[in-house]
Amino acid sequence: MRLIVILVAFNLSCSVFGQSDTVKLLTQKVFLQHVKEHHPVALVAGNNVQQAEQVIRMAKGAFDPVLFGGIDQKYYDGKTYYSTISTGIKIPTRLGVDFKVMGDWNNGDYLNPQNRVPDNGLTYLGVEVPIGRGLFTDERRTQLRRAAVSFQQSQLERQLTLNDLLYQAGQQFINWQEQEAQLELALEGMELARIRLEQVKISADLGERPIIDTVEASAQYYNRLIDVEQRKLNALNARLSIENYLWDQGVIPLTLESFVTPERLAVEAPMSLLSDSINQHPMLSWYDYKLQDLQLERKWKIEQLKPELNVNYNLLQTPQNLVSGNYAFTNYKWGATLYMPILLRKERSSLAITRFKIESTQWELQQKQRDLRTKLLQVRNEWNTTVLQAESSQNAAESFKQLADAERTMLELGESSLFLVNAREQSYLSAQSKYLEYAAKTRKSALAELFALGKLG
Repeated sequence: MRLIVILVAFNLSCSVFGQSDTVKLLTQKVFLQHVKEHHPVALVAGNNVQQAEQVIRMAKGAFDPVLFGGIDQKYYDGKTYYSTISTGIKIPTRLGVDFKVMGDWNNGDYLNPQNRVPDNGLTYLGVEVPIGRGLFTDERRTQLRRAAVSFQQSQLERQLTLNDLLYQAGQQFINWQEQEAQLELALEGMELARIRLEQVKISADLGERPIIDTVEASAQYYNRLIDVEQRKLNALNARLSIENYLWDQGVIPLTLESFVTPERLAVEAPMSLLSDSINQHPMLSWYDYKLQDLQLERKWKIEQLKPELNVNYNLLQTPQNLVSGNYAFTNYKWGATLYMPILLRKERSSLAITRFKIESTQWELQQKQRDLRTKLLQVRNEWNTTVLQAESSQNAAESFKQLADAERTMLELGESSLFLVNAREQSYLSAQSKYLEYAAKTRKSALAELFALGKLG
């Protein structure tokens, strides 16, 4: 598998440049989109969301209807001592009320009197209602609501994971752009030195220049050749760092084809900054959902301070009455259960712990808001400064280039020296290199602002 597959898929974002039809530009947008869709870290984050979705489904399972039944029989010495058959269905609801429909078919010579039913059986239409604990909420309803909150948190966690991943990948991409541009600049400087070396050799052979000038021109050429080799190494390592983020469905590592090169590095100026943008950061939303989860936990723990009092009522009917609708409301069975710890130390301590968690989370949220806002302002300040530095460096490079061109012309007329030409060219190359460095910083600042806003994911 090769990245050419990616480039074909995103052919609108890739363009041909130069004189070779095989050279392709890889844009930062295409690169980050591929990382987002194929990197293992991104796929794991997506799986976590799907797991959270299954947790909701599992919590909903607590409200699924339940079939139950049982049979108990005894035969001895040719007699049916007893035979009890019971079956039914229980239907939980999200109101906390459970409904039940069941039937008993019992008989036998020694059947317990309380289990005796009509010959054709007896049916129950029952309902169980919590009067105390569980009236407003219970464990099942709390778990379902918390699962829904957890699902929202998992989506935000995926955004935060992608935000971190794409920020790291984007930084590497910009570094690759800078190293490729620095290599191109170094090649330009080496070519200037090579041409001048050939010219000086010709002039020296004709006796127009001293032989020592060829030594100086040769030394300058080899110095720039060394710089080119270092720039090649930097660009190669930057390319390898990029390939580290390239995968096919998180399984097959991809490599860049030799004809793939990054889009040209350019200064990126700041856009207008929205004052309330930071309030939409997914990290702050995550804290909001965390507080919602803790409030649900607190509500359930407050409910546990109440006595557990459950009342059940069962309307007793024969199957014929159920079919005819002629209900006998005087036949019923009811009951109640009560459970109440006396000191409630466990419940009260558990509630206090949750309150401490809520208070701590609120403090963490306030600190996180301030940290994000401060970071955003720092990034914006750095961005504005690097744009000015890039513009100044570019102006300086253009001025030094004009001086170098003029000095080369004077050298051809015999009114200058190799030393001055080399000095002018070196000033130009240094200023242009500084411009590329600041241009890369503006791109990184733009990426850092999106990261600070949590919008990369």
